[in-house]
Amino acid sequence: MGSSLSQKLITAGLSMAVGFVAGKVAELGWKAVTGQTAPQDDDGTASLVSVVAFAAVSAAIAAVAQRGVVNKTNKWFAPVDAVSQILSDLDQPAIAN
Repeated sequence: MGSSLSQKLITAGLSMAVGFVAGKVAELGWKAVTGQTAPQDDDGTASLVSVVAFAAVSAAIAAVAQRGVVNKTNKWFAPVDAVSQILSDLDQPAIAN
């Protein structure tokens, strides 16, 4: 079944919000574990290893969070999709001539 426009918009909006929060969680986690602020793009003092490690951790957190958003919105919209499918099936004749 295809996703409705409203589902896509809600998923996109929630993904952006959750992505922002996930980035902040990654920064706070990095600070808690290493005792240093997270490496920034313009930070010339950060080592390549720390930049790559932070990028990997951030990406993993963001991916898990985004997958959660998609799963949750699919679950929220499942009843709507089911009703839409039933109504669509009612418009189709049961026996084709």
